Order: sequence, then structure tokens, then C-alpha cells
Amino acid sequence: MPSDDLDQVLAVIADLARKAAGGDYIFRGEPQCYPEVSSSLYRELEDTSTGQVEAVQKVRLSEARRFTTEPDEFEILTELQHYGGKTNLIDFTADYLIALFFACDGSHSQKGRVLLLDRVGRYENYIREPNRPVNRVIAQKSVFVRPPEGFIKPDLRVVIPAPLKAPLLRHLRRCHGIAAETIYNDLHGYIRYAAIHQEASAIFSAGQARLNTEDYRGAIADYTQALARNPQLVEAYNARGVAHGRLDEVETAITDFTQAIALDPDYAVGYSNRGLAYGVKGETDLAIQDFTTAINSDPDYAMGYFGRGLSYWVKDERDLAIQDFTSAINLNPDFSEAYCNRGEAWLHLSQWEKARADLVSARDLGYDIVASFRHDYENVAAFEQQHGVQLPPDIAEMLGG
Repeated sequence: MPSDDLDQVLAVIADLARKAAGGDYIFRGEPQCYPEVSSSLYRELEDTSTGQVEAVQKVRLSEARRFTTEPDEFEILTELQHYGGKTNLIDFTADYLIALFFACDGSHSQKGRVLLLDRVGRYENYIREPNRPVNRVIAQKSVFVRPPEGFIKPDLRVVIPAPLKAPLLRHLRRCHGIAAETIYNDLHGYIRYAAIHQEASAIFSAGQARLNTEDYRGAIADYTQALARNPQLVEAYNARGVAHGRLDEVETAITDFTQAIALDPDYAVGYSNRGLAYGVKGETDLAIQDFTTAINSDPDYAMGYFGRGLSYWVKDERDLAIQDFTSAINLNPDFSEAYCNRGEAWLHLSQWEKARADLVSARDLGYDIVASFRHDYENVAAFEQQHGVQLPPDIAEMLGG
């Protein structure tokens, strides 16, 4: 995470901590700054039966009793709330960091907020914790407020700027273990969470289709939309970086790969792609560092070895390059580009038999070895003149003469 983002993240958490220390508070996170803090039943009835929220809830409770043996009215309401029913309960939590998660998890182009409500105050008699909480209620440290009017006026609030939502979510995951999979930790919670983020996944898939057809601008637009709905979508940052890279927007690509890595510090693909981008910029040592991290994160990731091999080759460390190309081939015996690059490396070392075998393998796997060779050399004669060698006739012919 960039240092500026970290400073702002810590400032928000410190502000919350200071405010929380001033009283016996419960907390509620909201992804937008809504006009009112109200229950779902109040919002349902707002235009038709304002002021009758408790009366309507009593009717619904009477109906619900036919489907449960639970004698306690409050416990019935919490169960209804859990399964998405409209009640006059407003969800709070005893943990301001969990409230902060809810304030950041959604509406990423808008400000969010964390609300603080003092347990000892005008709502004291309407605050209650469930006696037999389900898993998700336990994970969320849930507390419920049942206001007679259907809405409350919080004591304090902390506004979360929209650009800080994603960095805050990353910090909560990495440093506090607070993330979707811990907050929504039962089957019903999973379904609810999946519904929230399924649109982001659909838009991401559309971006992948555009990327495959080389519509890079369209792909970038789709990935950006997906991230607006779910800023934790590591693959979207990575894919957007790839699209920017294909457009030669290398710095922007590096920024996206860095975001992906910040979300998942073990994301080998992100390190490898950033390494390739550093290689394009000529920052070879940074590229080697990233490829090495990718390999350490996933020792079976062939592209990590291949990328590092390319970087070693740029530094004229040919033995190390050949070792890495060999590792890539061992992991992926159909890695045609690795055969071609290792074959060219053997040419530089005048290892004709090895070069011939690798170039044939690359060609037989469908790789255009002539185009690859001419990317580095105008033709065979230019290679021979530069290196003071004469290629065997069959190899020279294989490379286009």
C-alpha cells in the first residue's frame, strides 16, 4: 500500500478509536451517507404508514409465530432479520473495525460513514444483543437497536472518503483479518455476499472477452466498472494492468499490478506481470526481484522462471538465463517461447546441437522462430557478423537464411 494511503487509513482508524474511547458506543457502517438511519421495515412503510412501524411489526410477528417454536419475540425478529425479512431492527456491531468494513464494502464511488450510538442514552432501552446468535451474528459482533419510531439519530459519525474505501478494505484484511469470508461466514451469508458481488464478476467476464478480442480500451472500461462494484477483485486489477500494458501504458499497468499485489501479497501472477512491465521500462533489477518473488510465492509458476530468464539475458547472465528457461520448460513442456529463447541462448554460446533441438521444438509447437529471431537481429548474416561465427547451414535456413 502506498505510504500516503497508509497514512490516511491509519488516520481514519485513529479518529474512530478516539471517538469510541469517549463513551460506551455501538457502531454501524453504511456505504453511503443516507438521509436517515432507519430500519428496513420503516423504509418499506415510509410512504404509506409512517409512524405505524411497530404496529405493522406486531402483525408480522404474529404471522411468523406459526412457523417457529421460539417463544422470545426479539429472537424471532433477529432470525427474520438474518434471513432478509423486513423488521424494525437496525444492525449495529460492538466492533468499530467491523463497522468500518461495512462502510467501505459497497458504493465505491460515494462516501461512506461509521455511526456511533451510545449505549447509555436515549436509546438505552432499545438496544439488545441476541441470546442465541448464529455464526454470522457472532462474527459480526452484532447488536440490534429497535427504535419505536423506526429510525435513530446517532451520537457521532465518521465519514469515509470514497477513494479510501479500497485501501481501508485491504488494511482490514491484511492487518485485522476482517474480510468478506470472515464477516459472511455461513451459507446464508455467502449467498447474500455473492449476490452483492455477482454483478462485478459478470462485468469482469465481459472485460476478459474484450481483452481476448484485443479491444483493450473496452476491457479497461469493464474492469474499472467491476472494481467500482468490488474493489477486492484482485484479478480485475491484474487484467486491467495487462490491458494497459498492451497499449504501452506501462506506468499505469505497474500501478494496477501493484494494487493486485497489495490485495494478495502471494499473487504470483501479479508479481510476474509487474516484472514484465519493469522489463519493458529497462528496470531489469526490479524485474528480477519481482520474478523471484513470483517464484517464491508459487514454485510451479513457469512464467516466473521464463520472465526472470529474459531479465538475466538482458544482463548478459546467460548461464542463469538458460537455467531459468530450463525450469520453465520442465514445468511446462509445451512452453514454445521458452524453447525458442533457450535455443537462441545456445546460439550465442555456439552450442549448435542444443540450439537446433530447442528451435525445432519451438517451431513444432507452433512458435514463429523466424519472427522472434528477427526481432533481435535483422537476419542471419547480421547475427554472424555481430558474434563472429557462422551458423550451421540447416540452422541458418531454419531462421530464414
